[in-house]
Amino acid sequence: MIIIVAQDGSGQYTSIQQAVDAAPDGGRSPAIVLVRAGVYRERVVVHRDNLRIVGESADNTVVTASACAIDPGPDGQPQGTFQTATFMVTGHNVEVENLTIRNDAGDGRVVGQAVAVYAAGDRGVWRHVRMIAHQDTLFCGPLMPKVADRIAPRQGRAEVVPSVGDSPLTHSRQYFEDCYIQGDVDFIFGPYCCWFERCTLVMNARGGYYTAANTPEPQPCGLVFHACTLTGECADGAAFLGRPWRRYARTVFLNCEMDARVSPQGFADWDDATPVTERCAEYGTTGARAALSERHPKQRRLSAMEARAYTVPQVIGGWDHWRPDRPTPTWYLCGDSTMADYPAERAPMMGWGQQLQPLLNDPISVQNLAVNGRSSKSFIDEGRLWAAERCLRPGDRLIVSFSHNDEKADPARHTDPETTFPQTLGQYIDAARRHGAEPILVTPIARRLFDGEGRLLPTHGAYPDALRRTAKARGVRLVDLEQATMRLFQREGPEGTKRIFCHLPAGSEHYPDGLEDNSHLQADGAALVALAFLDGLASPEDDMPTPDAAPAVDAGDLIAREDSVMT
Repeated sequence: MIIIVAQDGSGQYTSIQQAVDAAPDGGRSPAIVLVRAGVYRERVVVHRDNLRIVGESADNTVVTASACAIDPGPDGQPQGTFQTATFMVTGHNVEVENLTIRNDAGDGRVVGQAVAVYAAGDRGVWRHVRMIAHQDTLFCGPLMPKVADRIAPRQGRAEVVPSVGDSPLTHSRQYFEDCYIQGDVDFIFGPYCCWFERCTLVMNARGGYYTAANTPEPQPCGLVFHACTLTGECADGAAFLGRPWRRYARTVFLNCEMDARVSPQGFADWDDATPVTERCAEYGTTGARAALSERHPKQRRLSAMEARAYTVPQVIGGWDHWRPDRPTPTWYLCGDSTMADYPAERAPMMGWGQQLQPLLNDPISVQNLAVNGRSSKSFIDEGRLWAAERCLRPGDRLIVSFSHNDEKADPARHTDPETTFPQTLGQYIDAARRHGAEPILVTPIARRLFDGEGRLLPTHGAYPDALRRTAKARGVRLVDLEQATMRLFQREGPEGTKRIFCHLPAGSEHYPDGLEDNSHLQADGAALVALAFLDGLASPEDDMPTPDAAPAVDAGDLIAREDSVMT
């Protein structure tokens, strides 16, 4: 499921919070909220589990607000730091990508703390996100009762502690990759275990401290920065690596590049009660501040052996062996009603794509974007390929199966198998390859049409061959479901295939008048076809046998009878 947010009304929602509230909670495959470019002036609380929020581009998709610590709370007193976040995540397994998140309240010397991002859930992933504020830009830690009360009923499953200052042992983790984080005083802070990979940390002109960890005493790791770049807009030497918010703060910089804005001292004491300790460490620094000889005397200089012990699995892997640096591959299904998902009130009708996820043992997410009545052309014209492309990542697959509606005379859907159909398929192939994903073409499933001798007849004309030729010409993997389903349906025969297709007697639930549908599948049939797809995906193309030859037929009557269902 992809839920589109667009300020101009072209999506399902005009605000991010509306989309988050409407998203399904949990599920094996994450729902995706795709946010079109624009400046969204709102405060967002992401309380759903297993959700992915993707901006159209990090530069042009902006979420901003201006709450600050001196704003009055319900009791008329200043509300403090933790009520100010522009973007708060309280759900587990939430991924955020390609957004700019700002707190525009201004200089902390005037307005106090003003948080841009509050990461409170577990297994949070942030990729290509720009986080911009002044004092306290990014907080990675649990909720406190006052915060939980304010955001109710959007508390999600985030940990709640009486006080975050002397935080008890926490179990939540966050992962940041290729992010841009800007602020000044203590602008990355909190008690969670966090890994920062290839992030850019930018100190504002005021100068200050990149970090302020308050790691619980028994927690083995805190904030770990690997292959990051530390720079800023401040005077040289005015940016400290961090200061310990509490006595047991753990912050480590590994193989990071630091320019002259970074203080030669590295870390700084908070005060006499919370000085720098050996829990503040550094290894492999490059750039203008590569020399470690001038660092704070209590700061640890890690040996190569000690540095090697810091890995993603060691720091944030946890009991569940979480590896956010290895994203779960996603299969995006583009097709028509024979592939699409159906609601419970249409049962037992089901598309074969709807049965894929339950059949997969590997950690793979399936996003079934197939829609009834769409052709390869209308799917693109409606912006559905555009939405899928914005979500593609290396290692994903774009699985494309059209023909049923391309065959129709309707000019909004029709494509010619010799010309426009291959050209349109090429747009799917190019979209996948632009993002390092694999395009896979799939021939359409056969219809249930037998001749008088019980022989199954092909009904898709020249379209399956067009798919085969396009796959060969473009070097794309092909799964020939037409051949596979013709073998399957021929084996079952005219009577046996009634349990595969939607042949239902009068009085059936949801179909009181009965149904005789020779294009659409029942649940068991959808599972059989999904298995045939997986078998085809696993088999070399040369190993696939050719079905018995049968004369092609004009399927016009059959197409017309099923058209009401297809749309």
